[in-house]
Amino acid sequence: MTETKLLIWDETFPSFLLTGEGTAAFLHGQTTADIFAQKQLERTFLSCWLSTKGSLKALLEIRLTNNMAEIVIILGEINSIIDGFESVIFPADKVKLEVLKPIRRIQKMNNYESWKESSPIWIGNSDSIENKISSYTKATKEELEIWKIRQGIPGFDRQVYGDSNPYELGLGDIIKLDKGCYLGQEAIARFFRSKSLKYQLRYWESYGEADNFDVGKKILNNNQDNKLKKKVGVITSSIQIKNNFLYGLALIKNNFIDQDICFSEKDEPINIKKPISFIQTF
Repeated sequence: MTETKLLIWDETFPSFLLTGEGTAAFLHGQTTADIFAQKQLERTFLSCWLSTKGSLKALLEIRLTNNMAEIVIILGEINSIIDGFESVIFPADKVKLEVLKPIRRIQKMNNYESWKESSPIWIGNSDSIENKISSYTKATKEELEIWKIRQGIPGFDRQVYGDSNPYELGLGDIIKLDKGCYLGQEAIARFFRSKSLKYQLRYWESYGEADNFDVGKKILNNNQDNKLKKKVGVITSSIQIKNNFLYGLALIKNNFIDQDICFSEKDEPINIKKPISFIQTF
């Protein structure tokens, strides 16, 4: 009997630090998390940073200690985030921002539960964690990319390019609607009240030529008469494994998310599935 290999997600991410007695209040007004509630739990947690239109600009992992917040950027562009935060920090906020060295982050991988449910480990220069991870193997680049696709972890400049909101990306579970004012709150409240989304993120599998599944390629509702074909989505990531078998993520129109089989522009069947970590909030 072949033993299943236990894998870890081992990757380095950009990070920064907020310090000062106004740190919690500042983060509370800038992100989707209820910072004051999280402060009582003393654990690492996820939060979104949004545009005023409610589009996802960054996915942050935050650790609070007293008047300090260490922040790892899971998804997003560090210069944009730093510029955005610094542009709204005023002396009265009593907050100071400092860019840190990139943080090595480790997390156990499995395909049975959401990655958001597993506690990560941040490794500093003086940390030694060899005993904790000795029974695990670092996932290869291909293994990690496949796992992220199946989980539905969005990629910057792929699923996140200025238009997608957290509900469309399955991140609605890290939005706190009753926490008070924060950046993008009005737009998020409108999305929630209307219960109307343009797209939802989906995981797909198919056999075919890799060129037919490039990022930006259309996904169609059928392979019949051209007059009946409709664009129901767009491929946002793609990886070829072997023997012309491909994995990827796509944004599928909300009216077609229950359609299990769609087609490429070259009529190859595409299996559409909900990612493991995708939360259907409404």
